[in-house]
Amino acid sequence: MSNSQPTTPSLHVPDVATLRARGTMKWTRYPEDVLPLWVAESDFDTCPPVLEAVSDAVHRQYFGYKGDGRPVEEALAAFSEDRFGWQIQPEWVRVVPDVVKGVAVAVDELTPAGSSVVVPLPSYYPFFDVPRSTNRPTVHIPMIVVEREGKSEWTFDFDAMEKAFAAEDAAQPVGALILCSPYNPLGRAFRAEELNRIVELADTYGVRIISDEIHAPIVYPGATHIPTASLSERAAELTVTVTATSKGWNTAGLHCAQMIFTNPSDREKMANVHNLGTGEASTLGLIAAATAYNEGREWLDEEVAYLSGNLDLLEERIPEVLPGATFIRPQASYLLWIDVSAVPGLAIQPAKTLLETARVAVSEGSVFDLGRDGHIRLNFATSREILNEALDRIGAAVRNLQ
Repeated sequence: MSNSQPTTPSLHVPDVATLRARGTMKWTRYPEDVLPLWVAESDFDTCPPVLEAVSDAVHRQYFGYKGDGRPVEEALAAFSEDRFGWQIQPEWVRVVPDVVKGVAVAVDELTPAGSSVVVPLPSYYPFFDVPRSTNRPTVHIPMIVVEREGKSEWTFDFDAMEKAFAAEDAAQPVGALILCSPYNPLGRAFRAEELNRIVELADTYGVRIISDEIHAPIVYPGATHIPTASLSERAAELTVTVTATSKGWNTAGLHCAQMIFTNPSDREKMANVHNLGTGEASTLGLIAAATAYNEGREWLDEEVAYLSGNLDLLEERIPEVLPGATFIRPQASYLLWIDVSAVPGLAIQPAKTLLETARVAVSEGSVFDLGRDGHIRLNFATSREILNEALDRIGAAVRNLQ
C-alpha cells in the first residue's frame, strides 16, 4: 500500500505513510501494523477549496479571537435550502465548538432542571455523557429491526418511546430526546412518517427533540435526509438542530459546529447565554465551515459516490470474510454496524479479537449499546486498497479462529 489512491480529479486518498504522518487520532492510536477502521474520521484529502481557504488564513496569521460568524450562518442557511429544501434564517444559527457540546447546551438551557433525557440504543456513545454532565437521569429505549417492502431496516421502538415519554418508569419527567438523524451507528436516514411520529409523541408529552444532524451531508441514492425541524411548525418549535461539517468534509479538529434555533423562544433564551456556557468555535473552523458549505458541494457529491462504491465492495466481501455476519446497508454516513455474534470466535469482544488477530481496528459494539456484545462498527471512509487489505486480514484471522 505504498501508492496514493486516485479516486476522482478532486477526491483523493493518500498512502498509509502519509495518513500516519498526519498524526490524527485515527492513525496514531494503535501501532503502525494496525489498519484503523474505527473512529468516524475519513481518510480523503481535504476538499481543495477548504484547504485553500484555511491555508490562506494561516498565511494571514488569522490566529486571534474569532471574527464575525455571519459567513458561517449564511453559508449553512444556503446549504440547507440547496441540499434539503429547508429554509432557515442566518440569525437562527449559533456557532459552538462541536456537536456534543451543542447537544449538552440545548439540554442544559432549554429543558427543565433535573428532567430525564431519552437516549436510544445503540447510540453514539458521547451522548451517554450528556445527561451526566447536565445532572439529568437517563432513560434508554431500543432501536429495532422491522420489515418494510421486503427489506429489513432499523427504526425506533415507538411503543417504548411513548412509554418513556409518559415517564412511567423514569426517575423524573422526560425533558428531551437525543435524536441522531441520520443515525450513528446504524446509518438510517429516517422517513417523514417516522420523524412525524416522534414529533407527535414529543408534542403530546412535552418533550424537546435535540436533533444531531452531523451526518446529513452523506446520504446515499435512494434515501433522503429530512431535517426534523422542517416537518411542520410544531416540529420547528420542539426541535433544536445541531450540525457541522465535521463528517461531510472531515473538519472535526477545527472545532466549529452550528446550533439552529427554529423556535423564537429558544432564540430569546439563548441570547442571554454567555459564551462561557456554550464555548467558542475556532477561527480556522469558521473559515473551513463557511467554505465547505459554499464551495464544497461538488466535492461532497464525489465523496458520497465513492463511499457508495465502498459499500458495494463491503456487501460483496463481508459474506466471504465474516461468514455468518449480518448487517443492513446504511442509507447515510460512512459507518457500518455489523452483527458478528454468529461468526466463530467473534461473539465476545469482537473488536478486541480482530485487533489482536487481524491487526485491524474497528469499534466495539458494546460501547454504543452499554454492553451488547457481538457487534462492531466499521468506518469505510478510506481507499478501496486499504479497505480490501483490511478485509483480507479479517478473513484470514477468522479462518484461523474456526
